[in-house]
Amino acid sequence: MKQKLYPTVCALFIALFLQFNQISAQSLIAGTFPSASESILGSRYRNLAISNSNQNNALYSGIPDLATNRSNSRTSQDLNYGTSGTFVFTITYDNVGNTYTTTTNIGGTIYNNTLSNVNSKLIADSKTATANSINLLTLLVKTQNSTSSITISNLTIEGVSVSGSYGRTNNAGSSYWYIVSSSLTNGFVLTGTATLTGTLGNGVEGQLIEFGFENTLAAGPLPVVWGGFTTKRINTTTALLEWKTMQENNASHFNVQRSVDGVRFETIAKVAAQGTTANVTEYRYEDKQATGNMYYYRLQQVDFDTKMNFSNVVKQGNGGKQTLVGGLGGSNILVQFFTNENRQLRILSSTGTVVKQITTTSMQQTIDMNSFPTGVYTLQIINVNGSAEVHRFVK
Repeated sequence: MKQKLYPTVCALFIALFLQFNQISAQSLIAGTFPSASESILGSRYRNLAISNSNQNNALYSGIPDLATNRSNSRTSQDLNYGTSGTFVFTITYDNVGNTYTTTTNIGGTIYNNTLSNVNSKLIADSKTATANSINLLTLLVKTQNSTSSITISNLTIEGVSVSGSYGRTNNAGSSYWYIVSSSLTNGFVLTGTATLTGTLGNGVEGQLIEFGFENTLAAGPLPVVWGGFTTKRINTTTALLEWKTMQENNASHFNVQRSVDGVRFETIAKVAAQGTTANVTEYRYEDKQATGNMYYYRLQQVDFDTKMNFSNVVKQGNGGKQTLVGGLGGSNILVQFFTNENRQLRILSSTGTVVKQITTTSMQQTIDMNSFPTGVYTLQIINVNGSAEVHRFVK
């Protein structure tokens, strides 16, 4: 077994790119892994909630197909979770001891859950791969309603940080990521932090976090490793789309797709890809027909062999407002106006306290929130005519 390092989870994100045969720089990749794989191990934090009293929140440890306790390969434990909204976790597969363990720290209380005799249970569950052949990490986050938010951050694999944070914010449904990493083979340690905000249903499995560890049966170079996709409005008729790739393999082109409802998309442009490259490539496209109040955009990446992969979906529009608000990465907030009139900007904490105040006539204003603690904030914009706009965001 490899020597294990049990690092203290820290807030510093180091850029990584975890390829199949080596550790180099990258983030988790959104979407569905493009080749066949077999689920081997996994953990699920279910019934997550925040309330004024502690409640049971089961932790499942074992085979990822958690609907049934196949061959007794799933163990569960109730976690006493209160109002703190944050917990840290360590998930370990020890190939020498043949054990799979989840350690969860909730407000200083430690919960341990161990699945023993792992490979025998895998055989009993008709798995063809062993836990020593794990090379694919999957992360699923599910929220129940439009006011719930779950974020996974500070992820490390074998003590090496995975850049970025992942989750669902104020939107019911599921989000899914994956990463191929040879550091998962022959045992591993994964650590991270889970943060919950907003309103989550008490005792309802509509919100959950699930880590899966799999063996991909046909691992190879990923066609495109996404490095980010953002959009901002230039004026009332034009939206600028910018994205980058960390590497490309056999990539033909990108179809820029737009939707007015976030469900039905149409292709509005085709942008040529680089083909095969290990370099970072930056792209931009201006949608000069963005005259509506709200649009959703995504990228459909197409290979030369016609295989396809999708980016995440981003939202852009003015919604009838005078202001556009978006993130710049990290804790910086970008506020964009369509006129250069005098305005007051106020940042309020969740208790209603004004923590920052700015007067500006600029058409763009960057607000640095790095010095403020994690939490839910309100941006209040007071226009020169006395009208006001309110935007809520989570740092």
